Amino acid sequence: MSLTGTALFVLSILLVPVVMVLMLLAWNRLPGPYGVRIAGRLGMVVVSQAAAVLAVLIWVNNTYGLYESWSDLMGDNGQVQLNAAGPGNAGVPADPTAARQADFVPGKDGVLTAMVTGPRSHITGNVLVWLPPQYGQPAYRHARFPVVELLPGYPGSPGAWFGAMGAGREMASLIEQRKVAPMILVAPKMNVLGRVDPGCADLPHGAHTSTWLGADVPDLVTHRFRAEPGPHHWAIMGYSAGAYCAANTALHHPRAFHAVVSLSGYNAPEAGLVTRDPALARANNPYLELHNAKRQPDIVLLMAGSYQDSDTVFAARALLSTLHHPGESRLLTIQRGGHNTQVWRSMLPTALTWISQQIAPTRA
Repeated sequence: MSLTGTALFVLSILLVPVVMVLMLLAWNRLPGPYGVRIAGRLGMVVVSQAAAVLAVLIWVNNTYGLYESWSDLMGDNGQVQLNAAGPGNAGVPADPTAARQADFVPGKDGVLTAMVTGPRSHITGNVLVWLPPQYGQPAYRHARFPVVELLPGYPGSPGAWFGAMGAGREMASLIEQRKVAPMILVAPKMNVLGRVDPGCADLPHGAHTSTWLGADVPDLVTHRFRAEPGPHHWAIMGYSAGAYCAANTALHHPRAFHAVVSLSGYNAPEAGLVTRDPALARANNPYLELHNAKRQPDIVLLMAGSYQDSDTVFAARALLSTLHHPGESRLLTIQRGGHNTQVWRSMLPTALTWISQQIAPTRA
């Protein structure tokens, strides 16, 4: 049974009244001395409360996309392979052909999914792809489409972008209104170490998440789909930890991305695997990277935050202040709302419209 499936959620809801009814029926029927009956009643109360809490936790997980599978929840790190590639090794081959020919399977709401191994990072993770309606239309059969790479928060799953965030539905609506150009959305697995935050960095003796996000995934999408190549046709967007990762990944891979959207992000790394190494932490601090760069990469930033989540507005302004040539970079703020999916959903139409203007300005 899927962790994020409807069946489990419905079962958890039905479990609550069932447990309550059983508790009421058994309340005055418990045998034994007084102390045993009291202990039994306390146990039943605990079980009934646990059932209610379980239902709430499943709802929260489905809403925010914290864990997408049982293996994620249990901290199974089997999705990461760090075997050396090359002749004589049983590890992941360096030849990118296998990844480029990944078998994408259609899923809910038309989102395509495949398990892919990155030839450079040697990370194996799922990649979700949403294609605009025009992709399959005869008039567009030779057209290539700009791409937006989407990163979730931590903990979080790429599926949250098409579930709780509703990115596919929002994009389809904006395309129909002719507010944005048709664009491909791709959401790769970012939290590749299960319960341990990889910090979207290339760890010296660990997962090369930055290479996975900034090199392997763009290469896969460009060769597997009719995606426009080159940074000026690519954007990267994230929320919360994914917002930090969007900026950090773009700075480390300027040949992959031109437009960057940060929804309620921060500038300094927070993952313990990164912060425990001062040099690695400095190298993965977008503020320091831009502030200290004599020649900044060709990127534009849309930095978004809420005044009720005030650190995000401060971080957004700080990063924008480092730009030598801001160009089309913008600050997006809202007055009310905390650090949650509802806030980021409200920012999405503006963010997608801005992205379209940067990577597909003549198509919308």
